[in-house]
Amino acid sequence: MKYITGLLLALMLGSPLVNAATLKIATLAPDGTNWMKLMRQAAKDIKKQTDGRVKVKYFPGGVQGSDKSVLRKMRIRQLQGGAVSTGAMAHITNAALLYNLPFTFRNLDEVRAVRAEFDPVIEQALADKGYVMLGLSEGGFAYLMSDKPLKTSDDVRTKKVWVPEGDIISQTTFETGDVEPISLPVSDVYTSLQTGLIDTIASNPTGAIAMQWHTKLDYATDFPLVFLFGMMVVDERAFKKLSAADQAIVRQTMADTFKAMDAQNEKDEIGARKALEQNGMTFVELSDADKALWQELANKALTELKAKDVYPADVFARLQQTLENYRNQQNPAQTAAAE
Repeated sequence: MKYITGLLLALMLGSPLVNAATLKIATLAPDGTNWMKLMRQAAKDIKKQTDGRVKVKYFPGGVQGSDKSVLRKMRIRQLQGGAVSTGAMAHITNAALLYNLPFTFRNLDEVRAVRAEFDPVIEQALADKGYVMLGLSEGGFAYLMSDKPLKTSDDVRTKKVWVPEGDIISQTTFETGDVEPISLPVSDVYTSLQTGLIDTIASNPTGAIAMQWHTKLDYATDFPLVFLFGMMVVDERAFKKLSAADQAIVRQTMADTFKAMDAQNEKDEIGARKALEQNGMTFVELSDADKALWQELANKALTELKAKDVYPADVFARLQQTLENYRNQQNPAQTAAAE
């Protein structure tokens, strides 16, 4: 009898008997991309599996501003989450940059060989700062793209190079090569290419096409600089308002979606590179000597970045050891010869 009375009272007062929420999540990703299609399907699945208790509303295409703006709006609770670059989270924890250091990975298989061990490290570091990481998205390798062919750092010194706003790794790497890059938010890149404020960028093929940057560029240096990652994070305060069961549904649905997204991104990157070549972009091959000079430049940048505590040096050393072990397993004869 007491339970029935309490139930009627709750209904009369309009008090919810279950935790319900709308997670408003912003991203720079343009609407209509495969990434957004998968994210929207995830939102439908979450709504269905939670019987409408949890809804996800996206704000794509940068309508909520840059990654920096999105994180600020999360702090003041205008947004509950963001799909942002890992670099945008660098001021939260340096573990966010673990995968973003120059020339760390040689191919996609190497990236995937370390993720099972080190994704949880990044996730825990963010959790310690009040963020729930719902997924890491493989964005593919970034290549140096310009209006002229670039092979060495000497070539790059003559160019007006863009680096993402707040990207200390790119900033330091170029400055180590005596290049003074121009820092701009992603939203300003296309206009800046049009006006000539910049003439050189680093981008993955799908990003260059999605943002239409490729229409202003003619050459890509065929030596990947860095592997790009994005991540979806939500404010822990908002996430904890969900019931434990609904939290588990959101986590599992997003995990499955990001796994599918990685598979789709891999296909998209292959297709985007072919599309760039078909549309006239030339991929400039480098000699082994040129590659060695770029690696030397990256090593100098890593030394500077380590001194500034930009990345977790001890964890990165473990990652490098994991990579070395993987390479030995894949091709022990070649690794021994290289040493």
